[in-house]
Amino acid sequence: MATSGTYAIDYDIAEFVDESFERCGIDPATLTARHTRSARRSLNLMFADWANEGVLLFAVDEQTQTLTSALVSYSVPTGTLAILEGVLRRDGIDTPVHRISREMYHLIPNKTNGGLPTQLYLDRKAGTYYLWNAPDNSTDVLRYWRLRRIQDVTAAAETADVPYRWFEALAAGLAEKLAVKFAPDRLSVLAGLSAKAYQRAKTEDRERGDLKFGVGW
Repeated sequence: MATSGTYAIDYDIAEFVDESFERCGIDPATLTARHTRSARRSLNLMFADWANEGVLLFAVDEQTQTLTSALVSYSVPTGTLAILEGVLRRDGIDTPVHRISREMYHLIPNKTNGGLPTQLYLDRKAGTYYLWNAPDNSTDVLRYWRLRRIQDVTAAAETADVPYRWFEALAAGLAEKLAVKFAPDRLSVLAGLSAKAYQRAKTEDRERGDLKFGVGW
């Protein structure tokens, strides 16, 4: 028997909702508009909760910003949760830009001092980051990796903003949240399955590279 030869499975939200309700022992044919609204709300709340679990690599992307001379503050793209690391590219050469805390930025005496920017403070509440030194030209480009929100679930026909490896964690997590409301007798079992699926996905969601340890470095 031949295999499919494809790698294209990408369930829409409606299918995840059906799967999760089935795990709760509820026939999808009996679902009402209230059930689907509840499931959509639970998914968005679950994604918000996942954002508190640390860096999810699938929600990391690179952003660029061409700087403006003497302008020290810039807005982050919508959905940004954190800036992880960055470099300042000038004439094809990258210089590290180090993240600093609010206190460290506050203590800089002259925040408009011009030069090569090497430090960055992100005001997460305002969605604005501040550079120091202040850019001294309008040709430098800041390149940074950010952690973003998982995109909202707004309709049943959408696909989830998670990769294939996270499908089971999504279905199991949603089933747990729906069990709280619609199948409390199954909550204990579904909560255990959800925790295991999330942990497997999170453990695999990591960078792989050589790591060296030394004494006296």
